[in-house]
Amino acid sequence: MTDAMRLILEVSNLRSATPATVSRGGVLFINDQDIGWLPFFNSWLSKYKKAADGYAENVFTLALSTYVNESFLDDLRHKNHIAPVCELGQIETLTMIIDKMCERLT
Repeated sequence: MTDAMRLILEVSNLRSATPATVSRGGVLFINDQDIGWLPFFNSWLSKYKKAADGYAENVFTLALSTYVNESFLDDLRHKNHIAPVCELGQIETLTMIIDKMCERLT
């Protein structure tokens, strides 16, 4: 790499990083609890908006308001989990399942 080039890496955690690795890079930590999951969902939904599939956009928006509402999320927060799970991770899994289902339909 030349001096004018920059490299950006996105990682979910720094558990395996050495102090040397962390000291050589700028670390920007965005807490998912500060921004919530809705920006991620809106970003994911934008790919269906680009595809000019208004039907899919309406269905996903309706499903979001019906099935992933605050009472549902509050219920998930108070359940015991075998492994730690964050809301953003659950929404990301949901969007991946929907993507795979849409791929199979086409």
